[in-house]
Amino acid sequence: MSGYILDLYGYGFNGIGSLEEYFAYDSDEYYDSLQMGLPALYYSGRENPPHPEIWINYFLRMVELYSKKVCELSKGAQADDLDGSLSYLNTKEKELLRFLLKKRLLEFTPIDVSKLVGVTNKTIINRCAKLTSNGFLIPNIVKERIRSYSLSEFAKRNEKDILSKIG
Repeated sequence: MSGYILDLYGYGFNGIGSLEEYFAYDSDEYYDSLQMGLPALYYSGRENPPHPEIWINYFLRMVELYSKKVCELSKGAQADDLDGSLSYLNTKEKELLRFLLKKRLLEFTPIDVSKLVGVTNKTIINRCAKLTSNGFLIPNIVKERIRSYSLSEFAKRNEKDILSKIG
């Protein structure tokens, strides 16, 4: 029920796992906190829990632990995405990406870059196509033709990591 309520109000963990996994680690502690200091017998005054904070504290501690796990998984997935994207690039494509990042060319035309690096326009276009397919560039299209490219948010966000990985 708690997982459903969290999801309903936009605080869910998007199917990464379940909070109930954490409840199951120590079922005695779970049931003790759920008891909230009430007598075990239903007819002995269970309508007003004297210490609801027992359950609330336990629940919030489990949410904190689970949130940390989700953050760690998210950071690991982000690093895996970057490593995966970089693994598809050859040396020349990595050199172009490094050049674009170091020169802070957030938007550029292939012809301008070709003049700066001393290769043909077609060579830059081919390398940009590979960088685009791996999420590092975004083509800027005018009248159904690519006129320029921009560094993607992925490339900007991971700039330091990219530069450290590709030298």
